[in-house]
Amino acid sequence: MSEQPAGRITVDPRVLLTIVRFTALQEPGVARLGRRMPRWRPVRWHGKRARTRGLAIYVVNGQVTVDLHVIADGTVNAQELGRQLQEHVADALEEMVGMPVAGVRVVIEDVERQTRSVHG
Repeated sequence: MSEQPAGRITVDPRVLLTIVRFTALQEPGVARLGRRMPRWRPVRWHGKRARTRGLAIYVVNGQVTVDLHVIADGTVNAQELGRQLQEHVADALEEMVGMPVAGVRVVIEDVERQTRSVHG
């Protein structure tokens, strides 16, 4: 029988920011993270949080909640992009740090205009 080692493992919320940022930027259709700093959600319980432009992370009772703002590149359907981001971000967090994800809120903040080549 294997015993669990004594002690505690803590993952800093800034690590979670990095995982979410890398995951979002790899998603086809994402040009970049949003320009705005997401507003803090009211937290009525004790937890940890971190944020940067386009991204906020909340860890409460061992569960992660993500607010993700992105600029779409205009090549994919915005609704589908949002669903894909929700799925892939949750999967990445659960796989890389083993933390359950309570929710991923995606805001498509803008769509970047695509330039067309003009042939003469």
